[in-house]
Amino acid sequence: MWRRCAIYGPLTTWAVVTCMLTGCQSAPAESVSVLEPTALPPATPSADPRAAAEEAVLAAYRGMWRDFVSAAGTADWKAGGLGGHATGDALTILRHGLWLARQRGQVIEGEPVLSPEVASLRPGAGPTRAKVIDCVDDTGFLTRTRAGARVGGGSPTGRHRTTAGLVLRDGSWYVRSFVLKEAGTC
Repeated sequence: MWRRCAIYGPLTTWAVVTCMLTGCQSAPAESVSVLEPTALPPATPSADPRAAAEEAVLAAYRGMWRDFVSAAGTADWKAGGLGGHATGDALTILRHGLWLARQRGQVIEGEPVLSPEVASLRPGAGPTRAKVIDCVDDTGFLTRTRAGARVGGGSPTGRHRTTAGLVLRDGSWYVRSFVLKEAGTC
């Protein structure tokens, strides 16, 4: 069952994050002994389908936040990129939050920090649904007026327990729903 998004703190208006994409590191080359011509490097194991699905799910989740960061800097609720990694309730919540920010003359500076993990993939073989858990830290993200003045008040910042539901559609993962709990929940 998918739940609608509940957002607290500065995330009430929007949530923003720049994804720290993990760099690819190549494994050190295995040496083959010249003295033992029968010693060959081990065969490359086939890719683990579950690991590949988890990577794709996390990439979509991070992509949703990256798309949101891009739009939140100008509170562009019509930004075409918002639908690149979000759909359904999640996309509606993101657009509505940006629309509210635009109405209030607000933009965002800084970046919340993500630490997502895949909690589940369903069904086990050929998953089409996933659940991600995260602890979004919004202490480094500032709501400002378009003139640059910091917007005060509101709910406290901190670490927010977050749950996101994702779906596989036409070969790509999309965040369909997410819930951000109040600061201090993780």
